[in-house]
Amino acid sequence: MEASTRVSAIGRAYSRLAYNADYENIDLVAYLREVVEDLKPAVAPCEIQLETPKEIQFAADRAILVALIVNELILNAGRHAYPDASKGMIRLQLILSDDKAVSISVSDDGVGLPSDFNPALSKRLGTRIALGLAGQLGGELTRQASTRGTHFTLVVPLDAAVN
Repeated sequence: MEASTRVSAIGRAYSRLAYNADYENIDLVAYLREVVEDLKPAVAPCEIQLETPKEIQFAADRAILVALIVNELILNAGRHAYPDASKGMIRLQLILSDDKAVSISVSDDGVGLPSDFNPALSKRLGTRIALGLAGQLGGELTRQASTRGTHFTLVVPLDAAVN
């Protein structure tokens, strides 16, 4: 199922590009909406709540990496946040900050991670994939302090040349 969602995330980008006159850029918001729809069965009975601006134009090759990171974070939340298989909420929020970067947050109200959890030292494949891809984007993936649940934020420059 995990591999299928990764392949689907990449396929969605190619599908969007095939019908877009601008082959270099896609609307990140619309693309992530489709990725989230594909993830819903994989994280059921959890629900995914999406909070976004109307649109964010983003380089297509970089959007694929963002989608793969979001895919991993949502899958991890769906798998680990609510271990008793209860219905929970996973939130995905995108914020465009001063036309230079986009902040992408994935959070839940589940059981949370151990206080000593360090994403950089994690042996979990999903976490390692997300950190590696964030580095390729020139972005930063951090775990936010939270009294309840887990909250990761990815900050990515809009322009690949910005670090």
